[in-house]
Amino acid sequence: MTYEEALSFLSERLTFGIKPGLERVNALLDAVGHPERDYKTIHVTGTNGKGSVTAYIASVCYQSGCKVGRYTSPHLMDYTERIRINDVDISQEDFGIYIGKIAETAPRNAEGQIEATEFDILTAAAFLYFKDQGVDYAVIEVGMGGLLDSTNIITPLVSVITNVTLDHTKYCGNTVQEIAQQKAGIIKSSVPVVTAAQVPALAVIEKTAKKKKAPLYVFDKDFSIASRSASTMGQMITFKEEGKPDAMLFTRLQGRHQAVNLACAAKACRLLMQSDSRISEETMREGLAMTAWPGRFEIIKIDGRTIVLDGAHNAAGAEAFHMTYEEVFKDRPKQLVMAILADKDISSIVAQVVLPKDKVITVPAPTPRTMNPEKLAHMMPVEAEAASSVAAGMDKAWQTMDKEAVLVVCGSLYILGQVKAWLAEKQAN
Repeated sequence: MTYEEALSFLSERLTFGIKPGLERVNALLDAVGHPERDYKTIHVTGTNGKGSVTAYIASVCYQSGCKVGRYTSPHLMDYTERIRINDVDISQEDFGIYIGKIAETAPRNAEGQIEATEFDILTAAAFLYFKDQGVDYAVIEVGMGGLLDSTNIITPLVSVITNVTLDHTKYCGNTVQEIAQQKAGIIKSSVPVVTAAQVPALAVIEKTAKKKKAPLYVFDKDFSIASRSASTMGQMITFKEEGKPDAMLFTRLQGRHQAVNLACAAKACRLLMQSDSRISEETMREGLAMTAWPGRFEIIKIDGRTIVLDGAHNAAGAEAFHMTYEEVFKDRPKQLVMAILADKDISSIVAQVVLPKDKVITVPAPTPRTMNPEKLAHMMPVEAEAASSVAAGMDKAWQTMDKEAVLVVCGSLYILGQVKAWLAEKQAN
């Protein structure tokens, strides 16, 4: 397949929707010889922060001289962002080739159709690509939940569960405990688990880990943050673990939540150190400091203006955004460009993100799940108007925003790719 043919094929898979379960991806991988068994893996889930932790650990492995694959979702601008080796995304040519390989070997039903979902296909393609590229490690981010997620076909060296809050209730459960049961589904027999989950989710994780005889390491119990100092450049964190010297760690990622994510990644990396001498305290510091994760309180400066890009796509993410914004920008007003998906807790997101001095322009996200911008504008507690597209919303915000305001784009990761394209054009002109 060409890249364009692969995109068309994946688009067709979207008609199958989200279908949790391992049978389809297991059949896909069986057809290509289960490549995921040929390298070491680290598995990461959580309601928020799983992508950041995946990026942290992959960066540490890379800085340690290992060849490392990274599988994440969603992408911001290009599907190739989801599959990466070391510091480079898969090429469009290879993306097409590997989607084609999975499509060619995929089992078909009586009508000759492939029943695998888009995420099943992507996961299998990533695993095969990592094998053919000869990676030492692959750091794998769960797509949704854990127990029935396509990525849960692996048996990792370490499992990480960042946190557990309400999100994706249609698929993962209506209570924190039910969602925690899904997240805890990635725990494997005797495989160590690192988590920052709190009660009541922690009790579910502890019970599962005990049942699986999996060593459990809990944030603020077995490891912690002794101090942190934040600036617009990032933050310096003192990582504390009983029986070991404190480690001074720097991250460019903003916010206390990213400090907690860093702590989880650091503990996971120390577990990897036990079996791989290439990974050391020094390479861990370097890898964590080098980590970049676009669209997570990403600060950009253009023509003297400050722009912040952040997902803030659920209640917990919106709360993290609010605390980080206050820490970095104090009480500066915001000019917001927002899209929110209709199946999210919109009122909770708005309550955390939109303050009395702010102005809002609502835009549609490029997905059928988007909330209508006109309806979203009416839900705002401040002056708000709707725009017909992301580009139109950015144009309007740029032309009308107050000079002292910070331009904030948030509410959905789906719009950040279009915003980045808009910003790139603005910088080029």
